[in-house]
Amino acid sequence: MFFHFRIFLYSLIFFFFLQFVSSQWLSDQFDSLSAGGMFLVMIIFIGLLTYFYQIARRVSHSAGMTPIPVLLVISTMGLLYFVQSLKQEFLLIVLSAVAYYFIHIALYRLRNYRKDKTARGIVAAGSVATIFLFYATSYGIYLNFAISLWVLMFVLMLVTTLVSFQYFWLINDDKKNVLNFSLVLGFVMAEIVWVLNFWPFGYLTTGVITLIFYYVFWDLVQCNFLNILSKRRVVANMFVFATLVAMVLSSTRWLPIL
Repeated sequence: MFFHFRIFLYSLIFFFFLQFVSSQWLSDQFDSLSAGGMFLVMIIFIGLLTYFYQIARRVSHSAGMTPIPVLLVISTMGLLYFVQSLKQEFLLIVLSAVAYYFIHIALYRLRNYRKDKTARGIVAAGSVATIFLFYATSYGIYLNFAISLWVLMFVLMLVTTLVSFQYFWLINDDKKNVLNFSLVLGFVMAEIVWVLNFWPFGYLTTGVITLIFYYVFWDLVQCNFLNILSKRRVVANMFVFATLVAMVLSSTRWLPIL
């Protein structure tokens, strides 16, 4: 089953919400807000996140399955701030709404049958997409605002741990083992973010490279949980990693170091 009317309505609400967030009218209103107005906006923002959290929990019947859809909402909203083209904004909104729909379809299927491989695959794809959007958004905020590097590292470590835990828990019932691997992956990605901070690239390029790092380590952990990890798989992952990074670095614009 790949259609659920209520989830479709939730996705439409998310779609129109993103359209409203990206509207020029809302941007103009933000420019004229006072300190009290910004406080009100923060309250509304927290209320909306609570609403999307409740949707994910209602669909999945589990609080442990809510990080990916909620972080997808946060990441898309943040990335819309940095997208300049109207066509790119609309494409991002459409793709995010589609991802939002399929993630909730997968969560709905998993609540009835936890070993649904199709649903697991959708959650896996959703986790990787969410990680990319969040990495790109976080690094864009870090580059454009006065935020300490340790804050960026801590936030990315926390998000990586949460997203990884949600997926790995679907393929391994040992909660403690899953948490340990997720924490290690979070620490590794935090260190990689620290290294990438010295690279002369923009937020999208950095987000893509960070995603490549994450995917390689994520896949190795996944193979370990599925008992299919081998030397050939490790070598293949290293080859894919080197190829993708080389393609990205050779096609991106290097920023001047001042």
